[in-house]
Amino acid sequence: MRPYQQVALLVFFSLIAAPCAGAAANQEVPLANVARTAHLEYSWLPNAVAVQLSGPGIVLVIRPGDYLYNVNDRVEVTAISPRYVSNDIYVSKKLADHIISLARQAELADSEQQAQLASAAAAEANEARTETIVGEAHGTIVLNATQLKGAEALLITGEAPPSVPVMITLLATIDYDIPNVLLGRHTLTAGPDGRFQAIVPIGPSYMRDTFIHVLATSVPGVTSASAQLLVESPNAGVQIPADSFPGGIW
Repeated sequence: MRPYQQVALLVFFSLIAAPCAGAAANQEVPLANVARTAHLEYSWLPNAVAVQLSGPGIVLVIRPGDYLYNVNDRVEVTAISPRYVSNDIYVSKKLADHIISLARQAELADSEQQAQLASAAAAEANEARTETIVGEAHGTIVLNATQLKGAEALLITGEAPPSVPVMITLLATIDYDIPNVLLGRHTLTAGPDGRFQAIVPIGPSYMRDTFIHVLATSVPGVTSASAQLLVESPNAGVQIPADSFPGGIW
């Protein structure tokens, strides 16, 4: 086939395909189908000669023959005006896709808002519960602190009034010429039976034969408690064969 004939055929087929592509782009969709896909409620507004689509966080009003349509409190424009056909309004495929996208965005935003409201309500209820517990809390903290075997940490156990917060503060006495060093603070909550327990690291105070002071404090009305212990090796008193020299070898 000669080159000019190939070009002519290409032009001919492109002219045939163009109207088909335009028809596909301008394909109209019943608004009732769009509402079902977007999970929106479909209702006629007889006085306004329009259809209302509504869902969580979104209300659309669409009128046949009108390029303008309402989305909540704003007005948007469509390139192809909706048509009234067979007791329904038909819209372009582009507008149908846009409506579905708007509905999904509104549904997602509404879900996030509901989650935030639920979280805020739960936090408020928890705060009110804590204030009630704090207001009624009276008693004395009982504290026990021991160095955890095999670790540079303390095992903290004790008792306090039920459900109150307990602040554990660690201070290290390293030398008589050095002020006490703050190692850390850890917040616990006593259980319904008043018991609490935690494993608390002693870093950076790993030097042997230094003192660690443990303070347990709570809300006003609850008497604090304290304990003191001497830092030892994590496995003090354990005989390790690798730590011993073989007999007769020096």
